[in-house]
Amino acid sequence: MAIVVFIINYRATGETTGAFTAAAKQGVYTFFFGGLIMKICELLATGINYKYLAFFLASLIPSIIAIALTFGVHSLRGTPRPVESTIPTVLFVFPSTAIWGILKRKMYMKNNSGPPK
Repeated sequence: MAIVVFIINYRATGETTGAFTAAAKQGVYTFFFGGLIMKICELLATGINYKYLAFFLASLIPSIIAIALTFGVHSLRGTPRPVESTIPTVLFVFPSTAIWGILKRKMYMKNNSGPPK
């Protein structure tokens, strides 16, 4: 993601300093918060009794959090194009959380032989 953010900002401005700052922010953010976002997804996918509601919320809620945090990080000083820097997250987070939620729900059901309590 950091490389994509660097390319977006460099192409838009032709400036390496701002593009590197944006990429560094994205890399640090992804390193520290990526696991948290996916853990929220997992908890929702396995903690809700109704399968389709669990899939929906496990995709939607972490995606909204990730998009808001990403935009917030890039809105801080130093990122030349904060909206454009958020676009990769917008494109990839929903499918990623959907797949992760489905996988975790299936693993939970297999290991606990029944719906979550």
